[in-house]
This record gives sequence, structure tokens and C-alpha cells, in this order.
Amino acid sequence: MNVRTRTQTFRLAAVALLVAAFTLGAALKICAGQGGDDLNAVIAAMNSKAAGFRNVAADFDWETHNAVMAKLGEKDELQTGQSYFRRSGKDSNDVDAMLDIQEPTPKQLLYRGSKGIVQIYEPKINRITERAVGNSKSDVDAFMSLGFGGRGDELLKNYDVKWLGWETVDGVRAAKMELTGKTPALQKAFTRAVIWIDTQKNVAVQQQFFQGDDYRLTRYRNIKVNGDVSDKNFKLRTKGSPEIVKM
Repeated sequence: MNVRTRTQTFRLAAVALLVAAFTLGAALKICAGQGGDDLNAVIAAMNSKAAGFRNVAADFDWETHNAVMAKLGEKDELQTGQSYFRRSGKDSNDVDAMLDIQEPTPKQLLYRGSKGIVQIYEPKINRITERAVGNSKSDVDAFMSLGFGGRGDELLKNYDVKWLGWETVDGVRAAKMELTGKTPALQKAFTRAVIWIDTQKNVAVQQQFFQGDDYRLTRYRNIKVNGDVSDKNFKLRTKGSPEIVKM
């Protein structure tokens, strides 16, 4: 396994949002075990809450663990900032997302589902890296909305879902589920994921994406659903005339 630098780790996270050919699987498979009733109830709750979901804002901390570097004594990298998600467009099918990383190195990752474009702004070098998602737009929307107001049925289309039980996270009773992508593209993006869903709000309070022995753990705090989120939260805050690199 190659050792990733911190910059590469961030870019890999961004690339995961752009994995090509996120083809939806047709089969429905629930690996629920004894928690089948609980899982079915959670899926139904997600379906019910999805109709009223408009947006969510939250603080986050983003912990990146590299197994090789950890063995060499390096601590996990921790990034903190604010996140904004919303559904827009006809029938609220478009997903917009902004990850505003503030510490330790400012970066902004913006996805505009209505335009089908991902942009990464790095203030330190004043550069915007831009990529159009093209034919993968609807699938990237589905990935970006994972844990943020999406329907439970959509979750089952994309992943095999294993029920892991109820767990309290920062005082919130959350449904814990393990997800495995159904397609090679999803499996390449991450080997498995674990999400903790607050079923009262239909939002993730925690997400963990694994790639082999490496993982990215994101914790969300001060979560506000259907609050004062506007277009300004989905615009890059740039300085001067940044370099624009299109990929």
C-alpha cells in the first residue's frame, strides 16, 4: 500500500465524490439479522422525513486515519469546519453541498448539483480546481446526500445494508448501519461505510468511510435542519483572481 500525503488524502476524499459510473443497483438486499424490524422502521422513517427536508447546516470535524503512517507514530489528521447541504431544483432532486474546512489548512469543497460541477478552492495558493460530473450527476447527488435527508429506499438501491443497532452519539440516539456498495465503482470509492442516523431529523450525526485499513471519520455537531441556509452558503469565498484549473 502506498503512503498518502495529507494533500493526497484530501484529494482522494474529493475524488470519492466524483467516482464515475455510480450505477444504481437493481437488487434489494438487507443484511439485518435480528435487527430486521428496527432496520425496516428506520428505512420507513427516512422515507417519511425526506419529503420535508430542505437543508442542514452543521459544524464538523474530519479525522483521517492512515494505517501505515499510524504505525510510524504519526497521529491522525484532524480537520474542522462547517458543512451545508440542501436539496433544490425540480422535485428537490438536485443536491448542493459545501464543506468549508477552516483548520488546520483552509479549503472549500463545493458541489452544485444544479450545475453538475465540483470545485475545490485552496486559499493558500489561490487556486480553484473544477470538474464537471457529466453523466454521473444523478449518482453523485445520491452519494452526496448519504445521511442528509435522503430516502431510505435510495439507500437500499445503492448499498447492501447491515443493521448494527442503536448507539448514543453526543446524546443522540442514532441508528447505526454498515453499508457496502453494490457496484465496483462504489467499492473502489470505499470498501465499506458506517453511518449513524438521527431518525428524528433524518441526518447523519457521524459517518465513517473505510478504504482497507484506512478510514475517514466525520462527526457532525450543532446540527440545524431547515434553518437559515441560503445561496451565499454555496458560493466560494475567493480573493482577487484565483487560478482556475479544469479537469
